[in-house]
Amino acid sequence: MVADLAGARSTLTFANKPMTFPDVNPYTPSRVADRSNRQAHAVQRWPWIVTLCASSYFAVSALTLPFANTIWFGELPPLALIQLPKSFLKSAVHEILMFVIESVGMSRGSFSPDYIATHDWAMGVMTAAPALLLVAAFLLLRRVSCRGKLIAIVLISATIDGIVTFWFDNAFNLKLFNASYF
Repeated sequence: MVADLAGARSTLTFANKPMTFPDVNPYTPSRVADRSNRQAHAVQRWPWIVTLCASSYFAVSALTLPFANTIWFGELPPLALIQLPKSFLKSAVHEILMFVIESVGMSRGSFSPDYIATHDWAMGVMTAAPALLLVAAFLLLRRVSCRGKLIAIVLISATIDGIVTFWFDNAFNLKLFNASYF
């Protein structure tokens, strides 16, 4: 069996009978829409959906947070409910930071000064960790199209939400991020 690649077509000689095969590039997509193409398209679509969900949460969080202290139903500020995921995350991070301070021996001997000292650090981790985790996932995956655009969208929306969150925490008396859930 000998292959001759000199011409425009591949010729294969088998049992002294030449057979020709057209030059077909297996890497070019065919125009036939089959199930595998739809699955490949769906696989490429999930980063955009995740980015849309994350950036939408960051945008809604940043837009509603300045008004969380103005609208109340009895004892409940309904716009503050949007901040619950961030508040839970901050509470978990704060507990870890408090444990680290005690383990390292930097504790001042009382809970309140340690809690106040680690508050801004926990807020920083709370605002940065979800976006950085998503960016890391995009960087580790090889087949993400428009990776730079997705990362930029996530980082810009998370940065705006982080700025609004820090501003609200320092400017208003409603302290949404001081609760300890754990």
